[in-house]
This record gives sequence, structure tokens and C-alpha cells, in this order.
Amino acid sequence: MAARTKVRRNIVIGVAIAATLLMVFLFIPRPTPVDAAAVVRGPIAEAVYDEGQARVRDAYVAASPVAGRLQRIALKVGDRVTAGEVVARIVPSAPPLLDPSVRAQREAAVAAARADLERALAEKARTALVQARTQPLIESGAASRQSLDDARTAANQAADAATSAAEALDEAKAALLGPGTSGGESFAVTAPAAGWVTRVMEPSARTVTPGTQLLEISAGQELEAVVEFLSEDAARIRSGMAAEVYDWGGATLAARVRLVEPEGFTKVSALGVEEQRVYVWLTITDPPARWAALAPGYRIWGRVFLRQSSDALTVPLGALQRHAGGWAVWRIASGRARLTPLTIGAMTDKSAEILSGLGEGDQVIVFPSDAVREGVRVAARRP
Repeated sequence: MAARTKVRRNIVIGVAIAATLLMVFLFIPRPTPVDAAAVVRGPIAEAVYDEGQARVRDAYVAASPVAGRLQRIALKVGDRVTAGEVVARIVPSAPPLLDPSVRAQREAAVAAARADLERALAEKARTALVQARTQPLIESGAASRQSLDDARTAANQAADAATSAAEALDEAKAALLGPGTSGGESFAVTAPAAGWVTRVMEPSARTVTPGTQLLEISAGQELEAVVEFLSEDAARIRSGMAAEVYDWGGATLAARVRLVEPEGFTKVSALGVEEQRVYVWLTITDPPARWAALAPGYRIWGRVFLRQSSDALTVPLGALQRHAGGWAVWRIASGRARLTPLTIGAMTDKSAEILSGLGEGDQVIVFPSDAVREGVRVAARRP
């Protein structure tokens, strides 16, 4: 009898223990399932990008210096012209009579303008030669890229000075025209630089006023990309930054920022929103053979790299959240969620560079839910 009682008591105790363990198992908090990712090292590049178009780097416009009757322009797009070549003729309107002393002054002005043009053309030729000689030195490592940029800047300034001198000579000649020039004698409009005709604005004969644009001449076949960046993006761009030109119909082209224009402009977006934008000029650094199919006016996309690192500590962008005016992530430590503040460097649409706060191999929660709180037990979902 005593043995039966002892057995029953043991059975009751065992059932009670099992029930207790079952209750503990049922009511103990279970780990919250989360998506986790590891902090890894790899390349990262923070960039801004926007739409733009290809343009000729050195383009000049020949305009009418006088009022009169424009004769039909025979040049076509793609024709080659030389500096000083006659590209259009205008039969001027009858000017007023000139006093002999005024005529002498204007003749002296023509002579001075012609001398200025000759000096400007000589300086243009000299700077172009320096630029041509600098390119092989860079390829051989004997010169820096900065020297090439300086040579290009000097060549551009000399070309602009030659254009201004040519325009000044045309204006001086126009001021010298006497009443006898209107009776069928034409005034010659010359090309401000050697190159190719890229646009003919006035192909037909008609009456023009001073300053009427007649045709555009490209001094070279070198193209640049001009991108319309939002002003807040342009404020972070500096000359010399690495860039890319892509989505133009060919391969992605390496480029470099040549100029961030100092003044913005207002543009209305497709949604009717006014935006402040800034022109940023990109010089294509890839060989011309790679972008031979690119032409002026083609739509392109430009990307400027603000910060690049080949061995950065990175975390998925979905793990970041705002905290105390900065950034933080939920780090998994010993199976529990710990809110960890971070210092962020470069940031892309997929990942962010970690400057401090995490180490390589740390596990973080990606896209944490509202159930994730400080100290909560978590378990990473299996992929």
C-alpha cells in the first residue's frame, strides 16, 4: 500500500513538473525574427547625377556687324573654314557722311584693331602648340594633369581674345564704311576661328540688323558634357572631381569636372515645380575613338563622384535610422538588439560608409520593425 502511494506521489510530482515546464515554455518571450546583414569591407563611391547634353567645347558665332541686306550663305553644316575666311556678305545700308577728321580716326581704329587681331592670333597659335605638347608629357608621366588644365585654360583664353579682336576689327571696319559702299558693294563677314560649320542660322538672303547671328563655327571636334545639377548638388561639386558620362547610346565614358558655373538659373520641372539649377561642365577624358558617335546636342547623363574609397567599411542603407540628430543602427550583440550610434561617410543608394561605431563582421538589423527595441531578443531569419 505504501509503495502504491509513493508511486502515485511521484507521478503527481512528475506531472506537476512537466506542466510547470510547459507553462514556462509557453509564456517565455520568444526571439523576434529579423533580417540581418554583416558589416563588410569593399569599394564605395558617393555620387550625384543628372541629365544634360553634349556640346562643342570651342564654338564661335559669326554675327552681322552692320545693318543691311544679307546675301545667301553658301556654306553648309560640316563645311571646313579657316580663320579670316569670308563666310557671309552683307550689302550695308547707306551710312551718314563722315567728316575727314572722323574718317582718319576710324581708319586709325581699323589699323589698331587689325594689329590687335594679329597679336591675338599669334598668341592663340602659341598656346595651342603648348597644349598639344603637354598631352604627350602627361601620358609619359613627365607632367601633371594640372599642367594640361592650365594649358587648356590659356588656350581657351587666347581663343576668346582672338574672337574678341576679330569682332572689334569688324566693328571698326563697319564704322569706317562710307556712303559709297551701299551701292552694291558688300561687306565681308569673316570666320572668327578655323573649324567646322555646325549651324547656319540665316541661310537665306534677307535684311539683317547689327548683331544678327549668321552661323556657328566649332574650332575643334572636341566635345564636352554640360549637366544641369540642382543647386544643392552643385554646391558639393568641385573642379577636378572624377565623373562619368553615360546613357548617351554608347559606352560609359570617363570624365572630369572642368567648371561649375558661378551662377544658377531657374527651371520649371516636368511636374511644374520651379528648381534652381547650375551648369556643370564635364571634360571627357576617354580617347575620342570611344565617343566618335556622340554629337553636339545629344542627350546624356552625367555622374560626379563626390567621395570614393576602395576599402571602406560598409553597411546596408536599409539598416540606418535617424537618432539624436545623427545616424544609428540596431546591432545584434549576444542575441539582443542594441542601438548603436554611427559616424557616416560616403552614402549611395545601397550602402553607407562607416567611419566609426561598428567593426568588420558585426551583425546589424536591416529594415527593423516596431518590435525591435533596446535589449529585445532577436533571431536572424534564415535566407
